[in-house]
Amino acid sequence: MTQEPLARLESCHERIERRLATLEQLAGHLSERGADGIAKATARDVLRYFDGEGARHHADEDGDLFPLLRGRAGALGRSEIAAAIDELEREHGVMERQWQRLRQKLEVVAAGGSPAFDEDEVARFAWIYRRHMEREGRLVLPFAREALTPEERAQLAARMDARC
Repeated sequence: MTQEPLARLESCHERIERRLATLEQLAGHLSERGADGIAKATARDVLRYFDGEGARHHADEDGDLFPLLRGRAGALGRSEIAAAIDELEREHGVMERQWQRLRQKLEVVAAGGSPAFDEDEVARFAWIYRRHMEREGRLVLPFAREALTPEERAQLAARMDARC
């Protein structure tokens, strides 16, 4: 059975948080021990997550959830929701650019190399991601719970399933 789509997005936020913590730990590990076996395995795990489920999460939001909610927000006179969605979409672009820079370094670590891994860069990536998820959870997902019909939720779940 397909998980309810809004609960699925929230669950994904929890997994993202775990990977952000792992990424922060990896940055410290690399500065202390270099690209040992633990670092290589951790880098592969973070790469696999953000290139897979993390990327699908953004596609679920940008391709399906946000356009639907933006239209509903406009119809209900909820301009603050539409504006929040616009900002969240812009942040996806920022987060993707930051991810691509980190990704290159993680690929080097996964192969056993020692790139110049900047802990501040990791901290910025984690900060924007956490702020992003907090605003989604505070503004957008509660609105989605109010505004989406059961049929719309089922359609959203089907589109999310198709991406997997």
